[in-house]
Amino acid sequence: MIPHFRRWASRTAWVGALLLGFAAPVHAAEITIGVIAELSGAGASYGRALVQGAEMAVRDVNAAGGVDGKTLRLLVVDGATNPARSAVAMRRLVVSDVQLVVGGWGSAQVLANLEVAEQAGMPYIVVGATHPDITTRLNRWTFRVIQTDAVQAEVLAQAVLGRLGARRIAVIADGNAYGVGSRDVFLQALERAGVPPVTVHTFQPGDAEFGAALARIKAADPDVLAVFATLPAAARLLNQARAAGLRARFVGTGGLANDALLEQAPQSAEGTLITGFFNEEVDAEAAAWAERFQREFAGSSPRPSPVLAAWQYRAIRDIAVPCLKQAGTRRLPLRECLATWRGRLFGVPGEVYFDATQQLVQPPLLTEVRGGAFRLLRERR
Repeated sequence: MIPHFRRWASRTAWVGALLLGFAAPVHAAEITIGVIAELSGAGASYGRALVQGAEMAVRDVNAAGGVDGKTLRLLVVDGATNPARSAVAMRRLVVSDVQLVVGGWGSAQVLANLEVAEQAGMPYIVVGATHPDITTRLNRWTFRVIQTDAVQAEVLAQAVLGRLGARRIAVIADGNAYGVGSRDVFLQALERAGVPPVTVHTFQPGDAEFGAALARIKAADPDVLAVFATLPAAARLLNQARAAGLRARFVGTGGLANDALLEQAPQSAEGTLITGFFNEEVDAEAAAWAERFQREFAGSSPRPSPVLAAWQYRAIRDIAVPCLKQAGTRRLPLRECLATWRGRLFGVPGEVYFDATQQLVQPPLLTEVRGGAFRLLRERR
């Protein structure tokens, strides 16, 4: 566990106990939701947001009377930004007293997690992974609330070609499941449009220096550089690209939608176009929630990121809890309720629902880094 996360978790005694693996005894008047999140390793900034969103949702649900009078509690486990260790953490959850699991970050980890959930018959709502293979007709117990790479990378390609009018496009991607999946969809969209990339590069997970690749990208003279990576690598890459004199506009998918990017690459990230998961500018309720979230976690470091926290919050309060009230705590009826759930969520225009693959259907969201914040990309006038 990273030190600053330990300090943050200690603010709430029961969350600190759960993170250390010593959950309080479960009583009949309690209902437990499992949370799997990256509390250590490269994904810790994303995992922190998942736990914050879950903690806030549980407080709000319990303040409103709980689940039919029963107190909602969390059992939090660390995916450790490692597929094998994440699968072990998921096994701990499926043999525990939890009724369903919400969370998961990183496509490689979640692909390992869902195998455990599917074999055990555990409802699993994925919040932080986008690989297309996560939601398929073969995965009966796995649901996902954020957009898949197949949608995000396609939307990004159309925005780059249409709204930005770019024709000289370079691509660099992490060699993990998320980076490769996003890169391939993006390249296929460019190919269909008859606009081949000027250069394509892949780096290895854990790389910290990108000088050789950036030199070749700069030599190709792109207007746009598509970056399919997550933090901390993404921030390092953007900073090194600007230091090398690369002037292309950065674009990317949801892996860049993390407030830590604004702290780690404040100047370099400015102007970056991103397919986002959540933005407080969508509606008044989203703005009010984001303000409350920032206020509640103002003491955390780095600064609290509402993007994944908002989806974790809504997945628990607005999707899981209504199904727990309707179907009870038995796993099969709970899965059937999730499969037929539809409703409205703050920050998402219109009614949303899970399709036949158990992917939440929702309109795409385009944002850009403007003035050190993620802002909705407005239509040109």
